[in-house]
Amino acid sequence: MDEILQRYLAAGHMTLSNLLLENYRNLGMNEVEFILLLQIMSKTQQGKAIDLNEISRNMKLDDSRLGNLLRGLLEKKILQLVPATDAAGRKYDKYDFSLLYDRLTMFEEKEVVQKVTTAKKVTKENVYQDIEVEFGRPLSPIELQTIDSWLNLDNYSPELILLALKEAVLNQVYNLKYIDKILISWEKQNIKTSADVQRNRQKRRLELEKKDTQQPTQKRNEKKPPIPMYDWSEES
Repeated sequence: MDEILQRYLAAGHMTLSNLLLENYRNLGMNEVEFILLLQIMSKTQQGKAIDLNEISRNMKLDDSRLGNLLRGLLEKKILQLVPATDAAGRKYDKYDFSLLYDRLTMFEEKEVVQKVTTAKKVTKENVYQDIEVEFGRPLSPIELQTIDSWLNLDNYSPELILLALKEAVLNQVYNLKYIDKILISWEKQNIKTSADVQRNRQKRRLELEKKDTQQPTQKRNEKKPPIPMYDWSEES
């Protein structure tokens, strides 16, 4: 058993991107072409020369079939042949995967854009509903107009509006004027994302802790009421 394991480990392994595994069909490859690509990538990662005869034996393909598959990968811009020079100064053509990586990157970017677009759409549609739920009542026409202005004139993101709503609820203040003060304050501080809000909260907490530690020891030991949330109504 140990000998089998040693042979298995000695054979090495290859790195395979999940992006390629999930999108080889979208790239126009069938299963046989995909396995051929993996054979070539494996040899390349090991720094070995591409031996088409060996690949032909591994895949049980004749030379004609293998040649057709290779031409297919080249035509589909999954592989390309580029000139190279070996250590002895001899020129040769090597297989290059740059076009493949570029296409995979495009798939990833497209997927990210689709997810972000969907998330924004859902969040924007739910801004009005979430505020009504937290306020426990329908919004008035003026309130609806205010929220519309946040989204379309001030260009506040739905995410930021809902974070400001959460801040208002934590302070037990249920009106849009209070939320507006929060949004204006965040805009002045260039706070635009949930990560920015989290950093701002951490900063305020550290400032309060620092202020507390600077007080005389006797006062620090006195029993104090819990520190309230930040009072946005004090913002100018």
